[in-house]
Amino acid sequence: MSDKGEGVGEKNYAACWNKIASDPIRAFELVDESLSEEAISEHGAQLAGYLVKGMKIGPEDTVLEIGCGVGRFGKELASHAGKWIGVDVSANMVNITRKRLAEFDNVETHVVSGADLSPLADNSVDKIYCHAVFIHMDKEDFYTYLVDARRVLKPGGIFYFDVWNLCDDAGWLRWQMERALYPSRADRPIHRNQFSTPDEVRAMLRMAGWEQLHQIETFYIHVFCTSVPEGVDREEHIAAVKGEYAEAFAGMRYDEGDRRSFIETMKANLAARGVEPERPLTP
Repeated sequence: MSDKGEGVGEKNYAACWNKIASDPIRAFELVDESLSEEAISEHGAQLAGYLVKGMKIGPEDTVLEIGCGVGRFGKELASHAGKWIGVDVSANMVNITRKRLAEFDNVETHVVSGADLSPLADNSVDKIYCHAVFIHMDKEDFYTYLVDARRVLKPGGIFYFDVWNLCDDAGWLRWQMERALYPSRADRPIHRNQFSTPDEVRAMLRMAGWEQLHQIETFYIHVFCTSVPEGVDREEHIAAVKGEYAEAFAGMRYDEGDRRSFIETMKANLAARGVEPERPLTP
């Protein structure tokens, strides 16, 4: 596990991630522990496949990634979508993305404020995804993005995101790891991992005006939601979208093998710091 403590002392997300992304290889490592272009491309291709299938991304779709980072997914998704848009709070991250995706003519990138999606017009994208990004935000900023994503998404579009699940034993173990990494307030970087509960996520979605389609709960909470177009029967619309995406939803989750591997990794990382798991783990 890469220690992201190098962002300690930075006062905002942009300064923190710009510091991390001042070197592309270091940015790759902090994103998913890749140490080369070849490695991050391989990892990106593996995960992007789940997004293409899970969101049924096709050539008619304008797709937005919130927190595009180094373009790990964008490089793989751009060829499937009609248009791919990547936004990030870090100008250095966006510059890396632009270089890595320079071969595509259907790509658009923006540096955003860390609070909203203001460069994008209302009702301008068909599908939005956000993987492993909201986990690095304070809840207030997470919620602000939920609100503005609804403005940007076309009525009837699909929005997918994920966050850590504090109510899962393995998710709790990951939180214990975070506390072991940063035991005091002075140690905690602004981009440290944050944790949510399923009910908290449902409440945020409801208050932001989203209609929840599907929520998968492992050590991550995987969420699919939509908004209902005006003049359309709500229940009929939601039933139709759920039916269309039912098989796709099923593939967007970690399986038991993933969970066991994750637990063993967390236990080993804690043991290296002389720490024992503080609660029993469900087999």
